[in-house]
Amino acid sequence: MARLNYSFKQGTPLGIEADTLAVLVPQSNGEPMIPDIIKESWKDVVNRIIGQGDFKGEEGEIRITYLPKGYALLVLAGVGEKPSLESIRIACAKIVRALEDLRAKDIVVYFDKSTDLDPSDVLAQCIEASDIALYDPGEVFKAKERKEKTLKSLTIVYPEEISGAQEIIRRSTLLADAVNYARLIADTPSSQMNPEEVEEEARKLAETYGLGIKVFHVEDLKRMGMNGILAVGCGGGIPPRLIILEYKGREADEWDIGIVGKTVTFDAGGLDLKSAQSMERMKYDKSGGAVALGIIKAASSLKLPVNIVVALPAVENLPGPKAYKPRDIIKMYNGLTVEVGNTDAEGRIIMADALSYIEKTYRPSKIFDFATLTGAIVIALGNYAAGLFTKDDELAKELYALGQKIGEKLWRMPLWKEYYEQLKSTFADTNNIGGRPAGAITAAAFLSKFLEDPSKWVHLDIAGVAYVENEMPRKPYYRDCATGWGVRLLIYYIMENFRGQ
Repeated sequence: MARLNYSFKQGTPLGIEADTLAVLVPQSNGEPMIPDIIKESWKDVVNRIIGQGDFKGEEGEIRITYLPKGYALLVLAGVGEKPSLESIRIACAKIVRALEDLRAKDIVVYFDKSTDLDPSDVLAQCIEASDIALYDPGEVFKAKERKEKTLKSLTIVYPEEISGAQEIIRRSTLLADAVNYARLIADTPSSQMNPEEVEEEARKLAETYGLGIKVFHVEDLKRMGMNGILAVGCGGGIPPRLIILEYKGREADEWDIGIVGKTVTFDAGGLDLKSAQSMERMKYDKSGGAVALGIIKAASSLKLPVNIVVALPAVENLPGPKAYKPRDIIKMYNGLTVEVGNTDAEGRIIMADALSYIEKTYRPSKIFDFATLTGAIVIALGNYAAGLFTKDDELAKELYALGQKIGEKLWRMPLWKEYYEQLKSTFADTNNIGGRPAGAITAAAFLSKFLEDPSKWVHLDIAGVAYVENEMPRKPYYRDCATGWGVRLLIYYIMENFRGQ
């Protein structure tokens, strides 16, 4: 994958050795606020652009022109009347994507004090958005027609010193790298990233970063009573497994955060077979597991002072001859029995076992799960927000605010007791489905039944945001591929809450 060398420079963009100057331009009263130093240095060019009226500084607007001296290219990127970190991300993504096509090599991005944004945040978001925008799975999977990557460096220039700029660059680069790693896991076809290969990937991470690892295979799962994972995985060609990774970032016996990532490497729906169209993107049903791997990679590379345990229940949900069946009754790891109302509601079954195991074995202070769990959440929220389910009001507010800041939006959904009524079963303790109404909510309600203390648990249904489908979400920092949504959210949460414990 393309990797840029990032740097920061205090001062002006004049005299820097680079072929392209990009300027972040706010708008005021419908007119672009082009910095004075740019207007003075290239007066004729800037006056022509302003005079033509085809650049207003609106969010997402971009104008590229040739310069007679100094830099070869000038890029004006609008950030709007009220610049936000999202408008910064959009601008930087559009800059690097456009210059990638123009075969630029070295970019200078300049912004001045004409916005109220913290320059440290601008620096971080510019780097993260640029690196995420440059991720291209075609570099891995295409045999022909690969684009030659010419971009080499990006220097961010601001008139004043930004405290800790080098640390921000280091942190943002490693974080973006972890996001792109998670995206590649999700983007890899299930023929190349099945449960066995997910295990191999986890073992590579463990070796690279010194992580603890445990893998429970079929005989282990039988002995432990992990019958949910076994039931869903028995129709696949590759045996299921539960993969555990442990990162100890501080000297303490307790575990701060548990993460469960739904890792269905391909979901055909089991015997309740999906339609061909619905099945087309089901390699992405492992996105939750990919995000979990990205989080532990980021935490490890950043050496964050936090103890994290990750659980990946890895299965294929296929209609093989041993596939589990509608109306089967499964006795789960925590002792509850589940009547199978639909074999295509498999993610919640494997995650239920994993959630119970993580809580019982590690007792983490907080448990997060990431899952492309329901199509219902896409109907409710579209492709711009994940569904957030938690009983912790303060944590919900904190995650909402973080999501708004970093561009990974989420919306809190209810978990009222009335929804649990839909899961009642005549034959078992619970059904795995509650019918079409409130499908995302009843899925979350089902998961909560497998936790002794649901108050410390957060469920994130990422079905609408885990990958780009039909050009949604329309964000220039995402190509038509996986997004890695959730890696940045949880790492920012950890960085806010675990500061040298």
